[in-house]
Amino acid sequence: MDADGLTLLGQALARLVHEGCLQRVYLRGGLGVGKTSLARAVLQSLGVTGRIKSPSFSVAETYELGPNLLAAHLDFYRLDDPSAWRSAGLRDCLAESSVCLVEWPEKAQGLPAADLEVEMDWVAIEAPQGPRRLQFRFAKSEQAQRFESVLNELQLDHDQNQDPHPDPSSSKFVQTRRRLLALPVASLLAPALGPGSSLLGPIGLSAAALGVSSWPDSACALELVAVRIWPADDYTRVAIEHDTSRIRYETFKLTQPNRLVVDIQDMVLDPRLRELLAAVQPNDPYIEGVRVGQFSKNVVRLVFDLKQGDIRPKVFSLPPIAQYRHRLVIDLYPLVEPDPLLAFLKQYEQIEQASQSAQSSRDTEPSRTAEARAPTGPAAVPTPGSGMKALPPDQAGSIAKAPGMSDPKAPARARRPSPSRVITIALDAGHGGEDPGAVGRRGTKEKDVVLRIARELKRRIDATPNMRAFLTRDGDYFVPLARRVRRARQVQADLFVSIHADAWVSPTAKGASVFALSERGASSAAARYMANKENESDLIGGVEVGNADDLVAQTLLNMSTAAQIKDSRKLGEAVLSQIGRVNQLHKPRVEQANFAVLRAPDIPSILVETAFISNPEEEKKLRDSRYQRDVAEAIFKGIQAYLAQNPPLAKRGLAS
Repeated sequence: MDADGLTLLGQALARLVHEGCLQRVYLRGGLGVGKTSLARAVLQSLGVTGRIKSPSFSVAETYELGPNLLAAHLDFYRLDDPSAWRSAGLRDCLAESSVCLVEWPEKAQGLPAADLEVEMDWVAIEAPQGPRRLQFRFAKSEQAQRFESVLNELQLDHDQNQDPHPDPSSSKFVQTRRRLLALPVASLLAPALGPGSSLLGPIGLSAAALGVSSWPDSACALELVAVRIWPADDYTRVAIEHDTSRIRYETFKLTQPNRLVVDIQDMVLDPRLRELLAAVQPNDPYIEGVRVGQFSKNVVRLVFDLKQGDIRPKVFSLPPIAQYRHRLVIDLYPLVEPDPLLAFLKQYEQIEQASQSAQSSRDTEPSRTAEARAPTGPAAVPTPGSGMKALPPDQAGSIAKAPGMSDPKAPARARRPSPSRVITIALDAGHGGEDPGAVGRRGTKEKDVVLRIARELKRRIDATPNMRAFLTRDGDYFVPLARRVRRARQVQADLFVSIHADAWVSPTAKGASVFALSERGASSAAARYMANKENESDLIGGVEVGNADDLVAQTLLNMSTAAQIKDSRKLGEAVLSQIGRVNQLHKPRVEQANFAVLRAPDIPSILVETAFISNPEEEKKLRDSRYQRDVAEAIFKGIQAYLAQNPPLAKRGLAS
């Protein structure tokens, strides 16, 4: 469907909304048939500006367009329970919105009656991306008549703008008149909806009747939406977002100097591609620079100057999801993947050396002061109840340092019994890179907030003797869910804590939550919804289909044991009791659902939702560094409480 056709439909439906003739519009049809595109056209005609996010994962997106105009866009495709929309706070959206556009209404039960049902389908089922057939069914015949009238007016205005003085004998004029004459018949023959009547009738409005045509056969219509680069030590990702599913490209490497060349076929140079030049950061481990040019008439060439030759590129396409349209993804990996354990041990040694150096500096100064003030002569070691003869300094020192005896002047940390080994905690900051996670009304991104909390928690853990923390990601880049679990296992983590910030369709939802894994179904509809939303992070962040490494990691996710779940609940309860002192709890118990990131078979794992970023008050909290520190401290105390009662087995982890 071309832009003109969508615009005309959107304007016509928007006018009916403004006139109070239309409130609930249900959009039916298969995947990729264009329901979201039609909804966007309506919202744009109503006055929504900027990028319009798909509610594919958020379920609902709302837009305040004035004091008396609220628009809502819902997508029920991922509802597991047909009645879950009732508990998800969507009643208000359906009842109070000036207009509510609902995709996949067939996934929900008990929805209010629609004012308009639109069925979208391909004219030829065997030829997707071809012409579309649209069927309109209005609840009232006067609505259909008004729609017909408005659409005729808009079509005539459009044609006159294209040709102010049309020739009545021209073929274009005749085709337009035929199109307009066909439209009222199709609209008016759709009978009014009544109790128990069928929502779908045989009368259809074809794409041709609406003045919309098939998708262009040539990829020359490709339009760039945005370009982004996400550098990281693990890999650098380049994302080129565009508007068509039929992008063609070729890649190859060159040496002396090292370069990666990407030729995009049937494309004209777009100024937005030049944004890649400025997006390359000096600290990018793999990309030195980017050059863009029109290589031939219909080929745009991207040349990535590489900092090293041992790079393994992966280039693949991603379909539209959430706020993104089609994406061409270019991932640059090192030829030999770094060993997370070796890198982690090196980092830990640096922390230990810095800590010992600081402790040595603190100990040296008091000892010098004591030596200056100490009396000369033999040292005395007092005992309770009686005196003791003076002993030579060397003997007194040996008694003071005898095994089992503690120095009363030693700091408490030195007197505390040490665990037999170092305990490793894997900290997982959710989302990252292409996947922003939930976004608050003030633009706060979940991926940024949770990374700051994870870093604060790591600092607290690393400062504790015989404990160390490992971050599954330590920057703004995306890590697939299975790979997060694999990294935790590679560093032999004793515990796994994934940190997130909730979002809900209602801005009044608030409080913190803790989740553990469940293999027998979710503990509540809300828990199941949260698990499904988090598990689909891979689709937004972008994972290459069929990646062998991720398939192996995914297999490991299916090996969880009952013992792991039991220990995870204990850990969750300990953390939940501490979180409740920092923020109100959304649920007073540990919830359970099938979170993919919690399915390490041998590591107690929990997911902490620190607050609802969709709640304006809690979004303000999450932006506050003091609250971030408080949450990190609460999680840390919960971990300590759990370890006090459940020390890890000696065979796990590494010796201290």
